[in-house]
Amino acid sequence: MHRIPKIIRSLIEKQEIKVLRPAQSKALDQGLLNNKNLIVCTPTSSGKTLVAELAFLNHFLNKKGKSVYTCPLKALATEKYKEFKIKYPEIKVALSIGDPEKKEPFLDQADLIICSNERLDSLIRQESQWINDISLLIVDEIHLLNDVSRGPTLEIVITLLKRLNEKLQILGLSATIGNPEDLAEWLEAEVILDYWRPIELYKGIYLDNEIDFFDKKDKIKLEEISEDPVINLALATIKEGKQALLFVNTRRSAEAVAEKLSHRNKSEENTLMVAEKIEKVLMNPTEQCKKIAEITKRGIAFHHAGLVQKQKELIEESFKNKEIKIICATPTLALGVNLPAFRSIIRDVKRFGSLGMNYLPVLEIQQMFGRAGRPTYDEYGEAILIAKSQDEKEELHERYFKGKPENIYSKLAVEPVLRTYLLSLISINFLTNKEKIFKFFDETFWAFQFEDKDKLHYIIESMLELLENYKFITINGEITATKIGKRVSQLYIDPYTANFIIENLNKAQKQDYTDFSLIHLICSTIELRPLLSVKSREYEDIEAELLQYQETLLYNDPYEDEYLDSIKTSLMFNSWLNESTEELIMKKYNIPPGELKYKVDKATWLLYSLQELSRILEYIETARKSKSLKIRMKHGIKEELLILIQLKGIGRVKARKLFNNNIRTLAHLKIINLEVLKKLIGNKTAISIKEQLGIKTTKLEDF
Repeated sequence: MHRIPKIIRSLIEKQEIKVLRPAQSKALDQGLLNNKNLIVCTPTSSGKTLVAELAFLNHFLNKKGKSVYTCPLKALATEKYKEFKIKYPEIKVALSIGDPEKKEPFLDQADLIICSNERLDSLIRQESQWINDISLLIVDEIHLLNDVSRGPTLEIVITLLKRLNEKLQILGLSATIGNPEDLAEWLEAEVILDYWRPIELYKGIYLDNEIDFFDKKDKIKLEEISEDPVINLALATIKEGKQALLFVNTRRSAEAVAEKLSHRNKSEENTLMVAEKIEKVLMNPTEQCKKIAEITKRGIAFHHAGLVQKQKELIEESFKNKEIKIICATPTLALGVNLPAFRSIIRDVKRFGSLGMNYLPVLEIQQMFGRAGRPTYDEYGEAILIAKSQDEKEELHERYFKGKPENIYSKLAVEPVLRTYLLSLISINFLTNKEKIFKFFDETFWAFQFEDKDKLHYIIESMLELLENYKFITINGEITATKIGKRVSQLYIDPYTANFIIENLNKAQKQDYTDFSLIHLICSTIELRPLLSVKSREYEDIEAELLQYQETLLYNDPYEDEYLDSIKTSLMFNSWLNESTEELIMKKYNIPPGELKYKVDKATWLLYSLQELSRILEYIETARKSKSLKIRMKHGIKEELLILIQLKGIGRVKARKLFNNNIRTLAHLKIINLEVLKKLIGNKTAISIKEQLGIKTTKLEDF
C-alpha cells in the first residue's frame, strides 16, 4: 500500500485494504499512475475494479480531466455508479444510460461518468463539449470488441477518443482474452496478465451422480434424488447451505428448471416479502409475475431478458442477501452485475446457430465459471459442467478445462456498421474528406488486425456513394452531412432504415394511410428485429386480420421472408395502443413483460424518428400523426386519452378511469371537487394534479 501516493490512499483507506493483489501491484509497476495504457486480464474478483479506482482517483486528484467508465450493459453501469458514489463522496459521479437524444447538462460538472458503450457514442454524436476533456477511458469487458452487435460501437468510440484526446489514458478490463497482445499493440498498451484469485476455483464435471475435479480436489458423490443431474446438483448445494447460479441456454429452460426445482424445495419464510414485491412490480400482475413470485417463495428464481428490470434487481438483491438459493439464468447474467455464488452450474454448453447446435466459446464458458466463489463467504468455489457420457466428459475437459479463450477479432468491416459510423463521424464534422476518412479507419482495430486497407477503403468508397445517393451527405471535395443526414445520425438509426422510412413517407403523401400503416412501417425496419414469429397454427388468423389493413400499408411485400411476422408484431402494438391489458397481450402474442417493454420502448423511439424525419421533410400532417402515435405508444393509450396522460402521475389506467367518469379535459379537472377526485385516483395523485394545474390544496394528514 505504501506504493500508492498518500493523497490517493486517504480516499481508499475506508476499504481497509492491507495488501495489494498481484494484478494491482503489476498495474502500478507498468505505469498505471503515469498515464500508461493498460490491458488488465485477470479472473473475476482478482481486483480489477480497484485498478480502475486508482486510475480515476489519480486523474481526479491531479486535475487531469474527466474520467469515463464504460460498460456493455446498463445494469452493470448502474451497479458501478451506486458503488463508486458510496465509496467516493468527494467525487462528482454521474450516470448516463438514457435514450440517445437525452440532454444531460449535469455531465459537464461530473468528474467521473459511468455509461454504456452506446450512450457514450450518442454523447459524442451530440457534440458534447466535455468529450474533449476526457483524460481517462476505462473500458469494462473490453473483450466484447469481439461481439458483432456491441463490438463496432466500442471500437469506433475508442478510435475516436484516441484521436480527439492525444493524452488519453485507456484502461481495458477483462477476465478472458485469447490474444491480449494484439489489443495492447493496437492501443500502445502494456498487458497485465495474472491468474491469481482471492479464493480457489475448482472446475469439475458431473457424470453418474459424481463430480470429478480431475485430481485438483476429491471427487464428490451425490445422492440421486432425481434423474435430472441439474436438480441433484442444485438440491445438494442448498443442503450444504450454499448458493448456485445455474446456466441454461434459453429463457424457457430457465423457467422450466426453476419451476421444477421449486417443487422440490420447501417455502422459505424470508423470501415471502420479496416474492410479493416481484409479483406487484407491474400494476396488473401477469401470469409470469405470479409464476416467478410463487417460485421465489421457495428460495428459487429464474432470470432472463423477459423479466422487467425491477424484477431482475429484486432477484439479484435477494440472492446477494442469501435469501434466494438458486438462480436459473441465461448466459447474459455472466456478463451482468457482480453476483458471485458458491457454485456455478452450466447445464448447456451448446447453442443453436446457423449450422445447428454449436459449442459455446471457451471465453463465454469461462465468464460463467468466473461467477463461482465468494471471497466473503466461502473458502473456495466450484464451477461444474454436466456430461451425459464418458466420451462427452472427456470432450468437455479437453475443450473447456485445457482450451484457451478464443482470440478476439474486430467486427467493424460490415456494411451496416460502416455506413452508420461514417455518417456519424461526418455529421460531427470530424471527418471532412476522403483522406481523413481513410486515415481514421486505418487506425481502427480492424485495420490493425487484417492489414487489408485496400479492401477497407473499397468498402468505405461504396458506403460514401450510398450515403450520397440517400442525400445524407454531399461530396464536393469536402464531405459534409446534409440537414437530414445530420438528424439521421443524431436519431441513432441505420441510414438504410432512415432512407427506407423517407421513401415510404414520400409515398404516404400520395395515398391513404392509417395509424396502422405507420406502425407497420416501423415494424418493417431492422431496428425492431427480432419480430414476433408467426406459428403455423396462426397463419390463417394473421392473414385474415391483414385483409382489413392491406390496402393502406405503405410497405407491402407479401413475398418477403418476415412479412407475416411484421404484421403480427404490428397487431401486437395495435392491441397495446387500443388499451388491451398487458396480461391479454402477453398471453395472445406469447411475449414476456420484459420483452414487451423493450419492444414498446424501441417502437416509441422509431415513431419519434418518424416524427422528426416528417418534420424536416415538411410533411406536417404525418409529423403530427407520428407524434400522437409516439405518445400513445409510450403509454399504451387510445387517442382520446392524450390530454389526460400529459399530467404527471397519470398513467393508462388512471387516465381511462377519469375518462370513463366523464372527466376528459384539464378544465374539468380544475373545477372538479378534490374529494371526488381522490376517490377516483387516490389522495396523492389527486392533490398532485390540482397543484400541477395551479390550484393550491391543503395537504391533509393522510397525504
